[in-house]
Amino acid sequence: MIFVTDGTFEGILSAVFEAYAHKEEPEAIVSRAHFQLTLFSEVRDIETQPDKSDRVYRSVVEKMSQEAIEELYRAYLGEDPDVGLAIYRYIKVGLKVGRRVLSYLQHPDVLRVHDMSRRVAMETHTFTGILRFTRLKNGIYYAKMEPDNNIIMLLAPHFADRLNDQPWIIHDAKRNLYALYNTEQVVFSDEVLPIRDDERDEEFELLWRKYFQAIAIESRINPRLQRAFMPRRYWKNLPEKNKI
Repeated sequence: MIFVTDGTFEGILSAVFEAYAHKEEPEAIVSRAHFQLTLFSEVRDIETQPDKSDRVYRSVVEKMSQEAIEELYRAYLGEDPDVGLAIYRYIKVGLKVGRRVLSYLQHPDVLRVHDMSRRVAMETHTFTGILRFTRLKNGIYYAKMEPDNNIIMLLAPHFADRLNDQPWIIHDAKRNLYALYNTEQVVFSDEVLPIRDDERDEEFELLWRKYFQAIAIESRINPRLQRAFMPRRYWKNLPEKNKI
């Protein structure tokens, strides 16, 4: 039995509801984008229904904890093709052990979601430190990134708090997603915005490079350590990249 969803978190929770409602044991819960028909498999197309996903959501919070649903959501943001089944199996264990599920890492289904969630949390933490904003000609601050995981929704609240008096845009170029902040609220969009590299304020990038030079002590520069803390794949979106 293969459950096929729209790939959203709500879609996965709707699939979990259907599995319990019909007492079915899916061998896979996949998005339509990753679905491949195989011989001898029964396929069920799962409609995303907010009332059903909300019931599963509330059940996780009430019987496990708010932290448990946050763990599941972070795992989902890792975009692993098998995350749907991993979430289902985690919930299945959690309904048995209750609030102990977060520390129940001896169970492989719990450990798998924990590891997925931890990778997302670690990359989110990394980008709170390395994301760089440059000032566009229209006065808006712009940051471009290409993270491994879909972390823009986790990053935006941090920068809305830290840069609350400046309008800014965080652009996930890998997924074509935007977080836009107008000093009052954050709005997320997947519409293509007219932002080109040649619209950036070159003087602002130069300021970042001068800052990096000022704090770097020649005798203490350690390229190997820098690469360990800031993997090479992130460098191209850093204004001070030429000094790393």
